[in-house]
Amino acid sequence: MDAAAHYLRLVKLGRDAFIAAAAPAVLLRRRPGEADPDADDVGDPSVDLESDTVVAPVPFGRRRGGEVEVYPLSKKTGASFPDMITVGRTPNNDVVVRDSTVSRLHAFFKHKDGRWTVADGGSKNGTRLDGEPLEARREREVASGQRVRVGEIELTFYTAPELFDVLSS
Repeated sequence: MDAAAHYLRLVKLGRDAFIAAAAPAVLLRRRPGEADPDADDVGDPSVDLESDTVVAPVPFGRRRGGEVEVYPLSKKTGASFPDMITVGRTPNNDVVVRDSTVSRLHAFFKHKDGRWTVADGGSKNGTRLDGEPLEARREREVASGQRVRVGEIELTFYTAPELFDVLSS
């Protein structure tokens, strides 16, 4: 079973099962589809195996048929920087965002004592938290639902409980 199918099946099993099995946090990228008020099905998920990105068509506001790319914030086995989850364009990052505006090592997240932080990694095109630019390598606390922009890519940070709410709505 691929990761996208796993997330969607977990939603069907309920909140507790979802939270127990999902990554502790994710970045979501929303891509709207055509408006279809009669659509009830969320569609079939897929995974980009080269980037470990989960792509799941799910309802998006009042629009149906939009896609949400799910980037789990989890450490890859053997990856560099054991104390941080790196985000960048190259495959050696924990989270790979394939876009020319994203630097090789663009940003990083840390999870400590129940808190999440994000920092720009010294990227060329910058990282923004809810529209405010981040200083290179200076960590800022990030809360569920906040927008994180890496280069020109707009993402939303969610912890597992809030992700369940988003995917099940």
